[in-house]
Amino acid sequence: MIDKNRRQFLQLILATTGLTFTTHFPTAKAAKIIAQSEKKLPSLALGGSPIIITILLAYLAEQSQIKNLVETVDFRIWKTHDQLRADAVSGKLQVSATPTSLAANLYQKQVPIKLLNVLVWGVLNIWSAQNIRSFDDLRNKTLLIAFRGGLPSQLFFYLAKENGLNPEKDLKIQYTTDFAQAVQLLLAGRGDAALLAEPAGTGAELRGKQQGLDIKLAINLQQEWGKVTGRPPRFPQAGTLGLTSIINQYPDVIEAVQNGLVEAVNWAKQNPDNAAALGAKYLGLKVPVIKKSLGYTPLEMVSAKDAKEDLEFWYSRLLEQNPKLFGGNLPNSGFYYG
Repeated sequence: MIDKNRRQFLQLILATTGLTFTTHFPTAKAAKIIAQSEKKLPSLALGGSPIIITILLAYLAEQSQIKNLVETVDFRIWKTHDQLRADAVSGKLQVSATPTSLAANLYQKQVPIKLLNVLVWGVLNIWSAQNIRSFDDLRNKTLLIAFRGGLPSQLFFYLAKENGLNPEKDLKIQYTTDFAQAVQLLLAGRGDAALLAEPAGTGAELRGKQQGLDIKLAINLQQEWGKVTGRPPRFPQAGTLGLTSIINQYPDVIEAVQNGLVEAVNWAKQNPDNAAALGAKYLGLKVPVIKKSLGYTPLEMVSAKDAKEDLEFWYSRLLEQNPKLFGGNLPNSGFYYG
């Protein structure tokens, strides 16, 4: 026999499907429907990244209610964009932090993913120990940029050109594997400035003090974005992608991801000490670095569908400086989850 609670749950399921429940409803069919509704995802491969967004994904993995729907959560940190691409294409990562431009590129290349949300609204800045305060001050300088062809260089090229600077002629750009390498080279004096995300920027500042270097935030790219575009000084830099297979087969898990990330953002803002401690566990940086870095990081969870207008404006500006991005076209509506 079906117990009272399971019977009430079944009645709700049937009511939403337009079926009628009677005492003669076959027990086997009832059990099958209930079993399907209670089915857990055996394992969720969840990916973090080298920036502050990892704190939110770590919270999702460790402290959210998602474990009620998933047997095990496999949380890992990808180090490079190439690693994220490979793991998304192979399905090794089912849900992962991602630069929004990389997610769009994957989708346009027929990788079966959707952008679930935007979480980080601009956390890229230029840091230097020199007297650099404007794009014009970068002339004839060496600028360190992580991830060749990735979002940092895409944004910099757009803003530099809008400020009358030709990045390919007016300065020397040295690409690095990741933000950590850019920090190392900056501290070693092998670059005049570095384009860094958080917490790498704050890390460079604090490590610089230990070496007698006065590394400071030289150019705030969020403010520059606002000046150039006439829009608020923020842009949809990073969010979370999900494989369409898990979105289609386990929609309740994806909704739990969305809700869990709303909770994670609120928790990080209200508990910066605990958030910094959680970040230190995965990012390999000390708690004071991450806590200070949180102050530079605008966090807000917005579903991809609700952020579509901001995303399309962002993508359009990036396309202006590189028409080959995204296969030359904006992603269609199927890209935006919500």
